[in-house]
Amino acid sequence: MRFSILASGSTGNSIYIETDEHAFLVDAGMSGKKIEGLLGSINRSMKQIDGIFVTHEHSDHIKGIGVLARKYKTPIYANAKTWQAMDGLVGEIPVDQRFHFDMETVKTFGSLDIQSFAVSHDAADPMFYTFNEGNRKLAIITDTGYVSDRMKGHIQGADSFVFESNHDVSMLQMGRYPWSIKRRILSK
Repeated sequence: MRFSILASGSTGNSIYIETDEHAFLVDAGMSGKKIEGLLGSINRSMKQIDGIFVTHEHSDHIKGIGVLARKYKTPIYANAKTWQAMDGLVGEIPVDQRFHFDMETVKTFGSLDIQSFAVSHDAADPMFYTFNEGNRKLAIITDTGYVSDRMKGHIQGADSFVFESNHDVSMLQMGRYPWSIKRRILSK
């Protein structure tokens, strides 16, 4: 199993994961053209992608989903509440490319098991993933207010972790965001 963080942060998020059999993205939070360029920078192509796993409906995680799905006929995986929240945000995605990936379940693709799990974030039904192939495990967990014991159980034993840690309380309190946003970010 190999992976590459294509982008991380409030301007867009996308992670590439591949095995010898399959290649996937977790989120596509930039334009389709930007994602294509980032994949090109690691000598990969959208034509190789077998699916995109959506963590939640915020634009920095879904901006390119619709364009990429339509252009490359890429399957998109998200839970029911996230699909509902994405309606009107990603354009029309054909029914045969819309797959439901329920929370706390596992989907298997060849030798790769992908498990979803809930996180604490202000979205419809946010979830992240672990990728397991043989005795290797990759855990992806970003955009969460805290890491609960349940989440720790899901990511325990991972060989690699992808965390996004850019939370600085002092910087937030002194920053330009309105109080309503600051209060949201400071909450669990």
